[in-house]
Amino acid sequence: MQMDASVRSVTGIRSATAITTDARACAQSRMDPITGDWTIFAPHRDSRPDQFGSELRNSPSVGIDCPFCAGEELSTPAPVWVAKINPDESFQAFAPSPNDGPASQYDIADWSVRVVPNKYPAVTGTATREPLHDPPARSNPLFLSREVVGGHEVIIESPSHVQSISELDLPEIKLMLFAYQQRLQYWRNQPGIQYISVFKNVGGDAGASLQHSHSQLLATDQMPNSVETINERMRSHQARTGCCLQCDIVRAELKQKQRIVAQTDSLVAYCPYASHLPMLLRVTTKEHLDHFDQLPFDVLDELARLIQRMTGWLESLVPNASYNLLLHTRPPGAHGNPDAFHWSLEFFPRISRVAGFEWSSQCMINTVLPEVATEKYRQCVAAENPRRVL
Repeated sequence: MQMDASVRSVTGIRSATAITTDARACAQSRMDPITGDWTIFAPHRDSRPDQFGSELRNSPSVGIDCPFCAGEELSTPAPVWVAKINPDESFQAFAPSPNDGPASQYDIADWSVRVVPNKYPAVTGTATREPLHDPPARSNPLFLSREVVGGHEVIIESPSHVQSISELDLPEIKLMLFAYQQRLQYWRNQPGIQYISVFKNVGGDAGASLQHSHSQLLATDQMPNSVETINERMRSHQARTGCCLQCDIVRAELKQKQRIVAQTDSLVAYCPYASHLPMLLRVTTKEHLDHFDQLPFDVLDELARLIQRMTGWLESLVPNASYNLLLHTRPPGAHGNPDAFHWSLEFFPRISRVAGFEWSSQCMINTVLPEVATEKYRQCVAAENPRRVL
């Protein structure tokens, strides 16, 4: 897939779609005085439709009213970013103006990927003012709350009613990843934004409420404590050793080869030494890079191919399994040397349940050693092409 001039120019375009600044639309975050953790409260998300219930992920979708399918564009908010794959596999991307209206050519005409505001957002508003630290019970300083603002977007990955990455064509996966980059760049430039999460839920057990293949982006003006802890560990390692922690891990894994599943020219996929979930795969670049949205286009092509393969491995090992894809990149609010941070992507099936011990201790129990998971994935690689096995 080639990137034409219109795509090159879109990097500097900010979507002009209005985002409400009404304080009543902003979510509330409350701090637990014992743990120090903040919880976002968004009661309106309980109204989301649920197409799964207890059914399998790939259950028949005949008769399902899907707001993400082609022809249902008016069922979603107006798009903030739209792209179309051309016959030669290049693509054009646009950030529509609000003057175009919901019936603009970019909204109704042929499209390959659409990015729209989430109809049931966890956070809304803009992060252009100072956050409020205002306890709801002013007489008791233990009960702290604050307004949390940002944005919540849905990345619709195909006009066809597909449910998994495995059903997407390679150009669609590339464009999905490029959409991640574009929206990360947009939100990184918004004043006050501290953290951006990009993730994909496939299947009810993974948290999806709609079947149609899509990802989500959630940007907030609040850095989660767990993310800040990771950031501090990365900063500390870099300050102590002069090296990036992720780079050191990748070098060690490549040297041992015990948990390496696959490599490309630029990327490595491996099962981490202390995986907290069964069959978890981590992907990152062999060379240092802190921001995912700065990944070169040729490496994006490698990543799309690798993700397509990984999904195939997973679905051959665990048919019908729900799965999650999580993208970790340097948060806008992260301070310190950029050499301390390194992007990564995690991909895992939802085949275990979090029970009482895990909830009470925050210590996970993993029933599949990463070395065993690696061997299972390598068998899938061998089935593709025996020469690819490490």
